[in-house]
Amino acid sequence: MSTSPTAHNPVDEILKETELGTFIANYKTPIIAFVIAVIVGVFAWGGYSSFKSSKNDELGAIVYNFKKANLQSLVEKKITTTEFEKSFSAMASGVANFEGLTPFAIQASDELVAQNDLNSALAVLKTVTFNKNPYAVYFVRSRMAVIHEDLGQNDKAIEDLELIVKNNIKTMESKTYLDLGRLYVKKGDQAKAKSNFQYVIDNVGQAEFVKLAKLYMSEME
Repeated sequence: MSTSPTAHNPVDEILKETELGTFIANYKTPIIAFVIAVIVGVFAWGGYSSFKSSKNDELGAIVYNFKKANLQSLVEKKITTTEFEKSFSAMASGVANFEGLTPFAIQASDELVAQNDLNSALAVLKTVTFNKNPYAVYFVRSRMAVIHEDLGQNDKAIEDLELIVKNNIKTMESKTYLDLGRLYVKKGDQAKAKSNFQYVIDNVGQAEFVKLAKLYMSEME
């Protein structure tokens, strides 16, 4: 989840103890951008492949036309984030349960976060929570968890991440459990915090995340 820059960031310090960790720490922004681009591409292809029925063609056209008419205006700040969110939500209600909306919702929410409108970003993501595809669940709910935490809604952030765990989604599993542990620390539930940190240590095996889990555990003693 989001971490404010500090003089000594323990996460980055631990990452830089290995070559892979150093690369991740130094190039987090381009790596995240690349991953998002790949995921959006995968969803886009999945959406394209599903356009076999005339109904999906029709719904896909609605989403495409809305994106073409509005996204660039949002990026260039020709319309406000609130205006975009309201028109997006109206469009989404007209294509209810259309899975092809998911990649655009993710892209739009990221832009809204970049423009510091967390509530609008959250509203956009909520329009695609119906999508049960494991990748969709992860990338939608993990973003919602970040936004909920940034809004100070830690219980809701926990609900987002617990849903990922409940669905047995292994994508970035170590980060999910690490963030859950961190949020339970904030909530004051040390038993659940330790349980999540211990899961990272015992089951995941990624060195950087194991070190972070151990660091959080030591700070709780």
